[in-house]
Amino acid sequence: MNTTELRDILRLALTVALVNGFALLTGLPFALYASLAVLSVTVGNYGNTLELGRQRLIGTLIGAIVVFFGYRAWGHLPDLVALPLALLLARLIAGSLRLTVGYTVCCFVVISGWLSHEHQLGSWIPLRLLWTAFGVIALLSLRLFWPSTARLQQRQGLLQLLVDLGHTLQEFLQQAPGAERRRLLAQRLRGLRGSLLQLREQRLSALRELGPLASRHPVAQLWELLDHACENLILDLDELRRLPDPHWQAWGLEPQHVDALVFSAAVADRMLAWQAALRGSPVLQPPPRSPLPRLPLNNLKTPQAEAACERLNPEQLQRLASRLVVLNRIGHILESTEQRWRAVLA
Repeated sequence: MNTTELRDILRLALTVALVNGFALLTGLPFALYASLAVLSVTVGNYGNTLELGRQRLIGTLIGAIVVFFGYRAWGHLPDLVALPLALLLARLIAGSLRLTVGYTVCCFVVISGWLSHEHQLGSWIPLRLLWTAFGVIALLSLRLFWPSTARLQQRQGLLQLLVDLGHTLQEFLQQAPGAERRRLLAQRLRGLRGSLLQLREQRLSALRELGPLASRHPVAQLWELLDHACENLILDLDELRRLPDPHWQAWGLEPQHVDALVFSAAVADRMLAWQAALRGSPVLQPPPRSPLPRLPLNNLKTPQAEAACERLNPEQLQRLASRLVVLNRIGHILESTEQRWRAVLA
């Protein structure tokens, strides 16, 4: 069991204990619904808990209204006729509000109220609403002091993915050319692409934590920016994998090969600098002030490099140009990302 799972279990146990303790002090009946609310809306992050709690409260309210007025209108009918009518009405209302979890809760409230509490609806309904709201609010309040936020997971996940991409580029260029290197890169890219897709699936719960105008929030804009950088880097690495390798030493271009290796190391270091800038503070920080890594293409204009290029045939020149174009494009990705990063903070 890792630290996160242990923290979630302890938080759940503490919340249930606090809710039950308060219920015993009040002496009010039906306090079980508070604990049920805590257990039913407890999930891995604050955003999903907030959404489940909202749906449970709305579903409980709709079910209470339907069973209260439905029993008065159709209570004289047989249960086999009246209860399906009440459930149909509850399902129509819940469906029109596009409830998912709240849809089930709504129907459950109608059934339990109709069959078990039909003679005490006047007291059962307010207490059911009270205890449900108390359980949800208690859990959400505790999470504010002991957070498990999807926002933090989203930012850390994207930053770690960028760092992994930088290291992958560096390792690929340092390894000897060959089919094994391409196979390892393809396997690594599949894992990195899967991590990106998983982060995108988790982003909805993270956006819920930012409120109704989440798309305009600087944090959400930064997520999109980092996501775009990850996607472009994955595409460029995949293109490097498919391109034929230049024979730097045989072609007399060893200095340019060294430049490419230095550039890839600088890209990996820049990703680490991004991670350091954004990981340590809940407030968004600007990108690093140090100069961006750049591929020194001017070194191709040296007499030695020009003489080496003149000896190459068109196919070899295309190999060289394709490799340098992709590496230079990676540099432009970093530059564009940092420019838009500053614009988000402006």
